[in-house]
Amino acid sequence: MNREHIRNIMHRIVSDRGILTMGIFLLASGLVYMVVVGLNIHPSDVTVYSRYTAFGETHFYKSHWQYLLLFVLFGLVVTISHIVIMGKLHALGRRQTSLLVGWMGVTILVIALVYVFAVVGLGIAV
Repeated sequence: MNREHIRNIMHRIVSDRGILTMGIFLLASGLVYMVVVGLNIHPSDVTVYSRYTAFGETHFYKSHWQYLLLFVLFGLVVTISHIVIMGKLHALGRRQTSLLVGWMGVTILVIALVYVFAVVGLGIAV
């Protein structure tokens, strides 16, 4: 992909109000997700149990709380990758598929937010 191709894709996205709105909404959802998750992660001495399976017995390992910061990185990756896929699909003339990918990105962020609150809530003493 060269600069002219990227410029052409950006021009097509800006000229289509629906795709532009969906991209902005997805970007805003990703930023809200990253801020909320980043503010809810607190340093603690409680270790998080990680579950790993190898086609049989389940193994639990303890991880440090810093690994919870990867949830913020996950939100960044989901947001950027879905916006790029939306742009590429729109350049190929697949407008409805592009909108569907945008809504799937928002759905993934909402499900991830619920999951993050469940994991972060494990370390809170009742």
